Order: sequence, then structure tokens, then C-alpha cells
Amino acid sequence: MNTPQHWEADVVLNDGDIVTLRPVRPEDREELQNFYARVSDKSKYLRFFAAHPVLTEDDLKNWMDVDHHDRVTLVMVDREDIVATAKYALLPGDTRTADVSFLVQDDHHHKGVANILLEHLAQIGRECDIETFFAEMLTQNRNMVQTFIKAGYQVNPELEDGFITVNFPIDPTQTSREVMARRELRAEANSIRRLLQPTSVAVIGDVDRMQSVVPNLTQARFQGELRILTGTTDYEKIPENTDLVIVEHDPDTFEAALKNAAEKNAFGVVALAGSKNPGVTLEDARTFVDKARDYGLRALGPAAVGLINTHTQLNASPAPMPRAGTVGLFTQSAGIATLTLSYALKRGSGLSSFIGAGSFGDVTGNDVIQYWADDEQTEICLLSLDTIGNPRKFFRVLSRLALDKRVVVFIPSRALKSARHYANQQLETASTQALDEVIRNTGAMVVTRRETMFDIAQLLARQPVPRGKRITVISNSAGLTAQMTQSAQRFGLEATAITVLKDPVSGILEATQKALAESDVVLSGIVEIGEQLFEAAYDGLKELAATTETTPLISTFVGFRPLEEDRRGVEKLGQLPVFGTYADAIEAVSLILASEQQRAAVRPTPTDEFGQGDKAAASALVQQVLASEPEGRWATDEESAELLRTYGIDLIPWTPVTSLDEAITAADSYGWNVVLKNIHSAVRGRPELSAVMRHITSRSALEDAWDTLQTMAADLGIGAEMVVQPTVKPGTTLTIRAIEDPVLGPMVSLGVAGPPSELLGDTAWRVPPLRRTDARAMIEQLRAAPLLMGYRGSLPAQLTDIEQLIMQVARLKDDIAAIVDVELTPVIASSDGTTVVGARIRLAPLANERDPLARSL
Repeated sequence: MNTPQHWEADVVLNDGDIVTLRPVRPEDREELQNFYARVSDKSKYLRFFAAHPVLTEDDLKNWMDVDHHDRVTLVMVDREDIVATAKYALLPGDTRTADVSFLVQDDHHHKGVANILLEHLAQIGRECDIETFFAEMLTQNRNMVQTFIKAGYQVNPELEDGFITVNFPIDPTQTSREVMARRELRAEANSIRRLLQPTSVAVIGDVDRMQSVVPNLTQARFQGELRILTGTTDYEKIPENTDLVIVEHDPDTFEAALKNAAEKNAFGVVALAGSKNPGVTLEDARTFVDKARDYGLRALGPAAVGLINTHTQLNASPAPMPRAGTVGLFTQSAGIATLTLSYALKRGSGLSSFIGAGSFGDVTGNDVIQYWADDEQTEICLLSLDTIGNPRKFFRVLSRLALDKRVVVFIPSRALKSARHYANQQLETASTQALDEVIRNTGAMVVTRRETMFDIAQLLARQPVPRGKRITVISNSAGLTAQMTQSAQRFGLEATAITVLKDPVSGILEATQKALAESDVVLSGIVEIGEQLFEAAYDGLKELAATTETTPLISTFVGFRPLEEDRRGVEKLGQLPVFGTYADAIEAVSLILASEQQRAAVRPTPTDEFGQGDKAAASALVQQVLASEPEGRWATDEESAELLRTYGIDLIPWTPVTSLDEAITAADSYGWNVVLKNIHSAVRGRPELSAVMRHITSRSALEDAWDTLQTMAADLGIGAEMVVQPTVKPGTTLTIRAIEDPVLGPMVSLGVAGPPSELLGDTAWRVPPLRRTDARAMIEQLRAAPLLMGYRGSLPAQLTDIEQLIMQVARLKDDIAAIVDVELTPVIASSDGTTVVGARIRLAPLANERDPLARSL
């Protein structure tokens, strides 16, 4: 039987080490014997329940006799050495229960090895229809008992005949998911921490090419040991026990650099870019990453800009050392990394760390997000992304980070569009605006200019967080004051304007001091036309900025000369944020306020509730449809209605009709006051085409409606697919839709039905699961929301019913990935409640488990 390639994974241990996990191979026989020889007698005793000094032929057969279904063995490889094994074997009986066992080399204890092996073995077990794991251990094997307990499964150890046994279902629980996420964060954070906090650094390569980094390393006064080996590319000269190796990018020699770095016990390698574009292809980059992981190394590159840690005074980059601060900055491709880091230096941004990883590297934004979440030195996180490796993981870890720290992301949709979680090309793709919106809904700030990242960072790093929308704008120019006021109002702020008419400097300082006690934000703009004002105003505002505790003070200087560079320099910026324009300042304030509001909204509360449904029943119906159409298809109206009922969503009854006589019979069955409509796909959801005739109460009215819709269909050149339904109470017509986006997976949208809302972008998007507060926010976000609130004297809709319906659709989509598109339209929201008049569902053969629960890079 062929070895399943997707079971192979590079994983990060608790201490940050990189190892490879894979199924056992026939050629592992000798290395398994070597591995067993390295295991202590105590560990052998605990595994085999007796003294077992030598691995027997039966032991080897037990490990290597696998079928990759009922019998599976995994090995963990650290730089070519097997350091652990894990095995399950199906037990006889009616249930799919497998006996599971582990053996870990002693020098790899306390690194989370057994936890990772269990995660991957359980993932494989679920794939192979294993239901339960069973294990038997000696009573003194407390570490193994704790491995099962702390994994988060429903484990109840029992004492039987002097042994401890556990027997537990391997379906994931909420606890097991949370445990895995915490361990993943800790391991990946430690991995990046070891790159940024090495105790020794070696630089090796051509003198001319390495001269851009060597002076910066030495001048930064790195706290560890520096080993400069320029003038040679003999990588065998890398000193023993060097943590971080810095080399030039050379595709012809990089494998030798990796090999020798690994042999000298290095943890990471940085392959630096030069001014000459090396023309690295995706295949080249993938090879680089694969080789680095084969050698158990973390690697930046190929063509990376490097690493900076201002708190350990490490500057392994061509850039001058930035000012120390609380801003973390992550970038990828060398050109963009250089551009972005130059902004930070020009603005005097105080950085905690910088990583310029290269256009396609081993170290990803996901890894760095995990590090930031665990790094006390970083409070503000700036991400400029070109590509994203695992988009769903990116969304998950970003959501968690944004709850605790301020995060700014440069156009994430552009990077997200470069990644697909699914290979299925037929999946509907959300718009770039929708992707950016769901990122904003995590509480992260999405910006469309890199300069804005640093505008936000300087305000957050130097001043209190704005508390509200009241902003006082102050200047010595009536024209500038008016412009600042209009800009503030355009960004949704409540502006109070003050124009200083007396001495500009003293007047602005006096007005600023008073406003700090009365406003949520103060923006002071100084206009210099004749006499020089900038320096005196700057000094006074800087003193006020240093004393304000609750109200942020920001400034802009308008004139024909810049504020003296030494005043804005790295050492003299103080706590006063200086913006290039008043619009930049106001935009930064508005983005921070929106983020703060969203961060508060996404925090769980005791009253949170989610939609509910019968997942088993829905899954069975989906599988029934896909059994006859393995490639997927649109469900029939009847199938759609049945699926929706499993999640408590009932459709208004309908009767398809092909003739006027059938329509009359249907109307009779409903007691008249019916609707006749054409449900052809060309007119579905298009209220402006008037394909619906309502309040039909007589035979003659139905005849007229029939003739009208037939004529309309002929004029449009489409078929007449007629149905009869009872008339519902009028209200606002909505569309609720959920798709399986190829990037992020399940996404839910809400909008007023019809092309105008779609074309104008008046649609709210979220990623499930959704709480009631999320559903209400979607409603309130719509520019057309007044239609639901009693527009022009109409009765307001029952918003709680709309919320519940959104939550139910979100739960259905989150539970059943194979429902790749579900659209409820029209949904009529009235004062009496919400009714679903029509729906359609498309199915595709996707597994419900979107993400493997086992960790991997």
C-alpha cells in the first residue's frame, strides 16, 4: 500500500526545534534499531512493562507491519535521526477501537513530542474511521497519563490489575482544540524567539557582499557572541554551537550552508538579498524551504532583508539600527521590506523587532503573529504581506492577536487572494472588499497605504488611545480649521473647531491645553507663512503631550519649510505625534476608534448565543445527494427546503405549475390571496424586473397575472418557471447568503435584495460562527438599514427574527462545508416577523473538517 504523503509534516516542538513527522518506511529498519539503542532503560521499561534491553525482530515487525489504515506507525525525525515513534493498531471487536503506544528518546522529553504524536495519530485515526483510542500503562508512567489527560479529550484513567488504562473517543472537543491552539502558539512563538534572541551569530561569505550587514551587527553592540567569517564561503568553518548563521544568497551553495549550519547545531539561517535581483522562482524558494526543514533549521530567505531585535541589540540587516520601542514589523519580499523599514526609520518609529523574511520563506506571517502574541516587548503589530501560506490559520491567529494587541495590516485581501485553502476551482470567491471587511471585524486595522501603518503606530506608541469621537481641531488659520472640521466629519468624528486669532503660538497652546480636558482627541495645526512658528509651537505641544493621560494630542505643521529635522529626529520626538497632513492624522484616529469598537464587540460575553441545528441529519441529506452526483450540483427546491429544515429554517410553501389550470388548482389549495412568480435564474433576486405578482384573490386576477408573466418572459427571452405561493405580509426584502470561500472557508453576507445593493457594495460580511451581537452588527452596518427601522413612517421590522435567521444560516454553513453556496432570497422582514420565501443550495464534495487538527508548518 502506498504511503499517504499528506501524513508527512514539519512540526515545531515546544522549545522551537523543527522536526519531521512521517509514516514509517521499510528503509527505517536500521535507524529504528539505532533509535532504540539511544533510549534509556527506564523508558524501555515503561514502554514494554519489563526490562527490554534489545529491540527484537518481533518488535521491529510490530512497528513496521503497517497497512496505513488499521495499523499505522509514525516516526519523528530530527536531522536524519529518529527520535520518537507512535503506533496504533485496531483491536478485535465490533467498535473501531485502536490500541495506541509511544516511545520518545530521552533527550526529547519535555518538548511536547508525545502531545504532537497524539495529535497526528488522532487525525489519521479519524481519517481511517477509528472511533476510540485505548492505552495501557504502568502506574509509574505518570507523564504518559498526563499526556492523554492534558490533550483535552474526555479521558477517565482507570486502575485495572495494576495498570492504568484509558479509553477515549478521538473526535475533537472544544477543550482539545483550545489545548492544541495554546501549544501551537507556544511552540511557534519560541521558534521565532530563538531567531530573534540568539546567543551567538556567525556571518560568513564574500567580504563585499556582506559589508552591508557586518558593520550594523558590530555597531549595534549585540549582547551575544559575534563570529565574523567574511572572506570565505567555506561553510565548514562555521563555529560549533552557533545559533544563527548569516550568509549571502547563492542558489549554488545554499545547501552546503544549510548542511554545515545544521552540523554545527545552528537553529536558524538568514540568506540575505543584495541589490542585484537574483530572480528567485517559486520553485527555487520552495526548494530552499524544503531543504531548510530537512535540516531542522528555521530560515529567512532566499533573498531576505534580515532580522532586528532592538531589545537584545541584534541588527542582522543592511539598515541602521532603529529606535527601541514597542512596534513589531513583519514584511516579506526584499524590495517591500526595504521600503517599509525605511518608513519606520524616517518616522523614528520605536521598533521592538523587525523581520524581513523574503518573498516566500520558511518564516511566515502566521509564525510571527504567534510570536507577537507571546512577546511582552511588542504592543503594536504591523503586517505588510505579499503572500499568505495558510489563509485560514492566518485568520484564526490574527483574530486572537487582535483581541490583545493593536494590529495594523496593509491590504490583507491582496495577500489572501494569492492563497487558496481549497484547490476546487468551482467555489464562489468573495470580493476583495469582503475579505478586507472580515479582517477588520477581528479588530485589526486594514490600511491601503503603508504610510498609514506608521501614522497609526506613532499615535498608539506615544499617546493614549482615543476614548471617543469628540475631536477638537485647532489652528491659527480659519481656512485650515474649516478643512480639518470637514475632514473630521467625513471620517465620522464629532468636531469642535477653534481658530486662534491672537498670538499664534501662545493662542494654540492655551486652546490646546483647555481642549485636552474637554475632548476625546485634540488636533493642533500650525500654519507658518511669514515669521517662524514651528519650533516654539512644537516645544510647547511636546510638553503638553508628555503630560496628557487620557486625551491624545496630535499635530500637523503647515508651511514652506519642514520642521527642523533634529526636532523630528529619532532621539527628540518625545510623545508628540507629528503628521504630514491633517487628513493623515484624522484617518489614523478614525481607524483606531473603529478598531477599538470592534475589539470590544468581538469579546465573548456570558449572554453570547449561536445558531443551532441537526448536523447529523443535514450531513446525511448532503451525502445522499452527492452519492448520485459525486462532483456536486445545485440541490432541487425540495432538497433545499429539507436541508434548511434541519436547522430550523422553514420556507413558505410553494407549488410549481406549468399551466394556468395547475395554477388555479394551487391557488384553491392555499385559499387564494396568493403570489404567482417566475423563478427562472435570470429574474431570481431581481425585483426591478417585476417577475412577481402579489395578492391574487380571484381566477380572473390569476389569468391576468399569468398572461403578464408569460409576456415578460418572452420579452426577456427566458423560460417561464412558474410557482404559486401564499402571499406574506409586505416588508423589506433581504438576501442572506453563505459561501465556502476558497481562501477563508465559510463566509456569510447580508444585504437588501437586488442588484443595487450588490453593485454599490452595501453588503455586510462575517465569518462564522456568529453570535447574536455579530448578526445585529451586520444589520446595523448596512447603509440601507433605515429600511428596517421604520423608514418614512413604515413599521419597523422584527430585528431579532432577522438576527436568528442569520445565525442559523451561519451555523449551517459552518457545520457543513459541502454546502458551498446557500442563498435565502427573498427574505421578507416585517413588523410581524421574518419569512423565507425562496432559497437555493449548491453542494460539492468537501469534507466537513476543514483544517487538520494536528499541528504542522
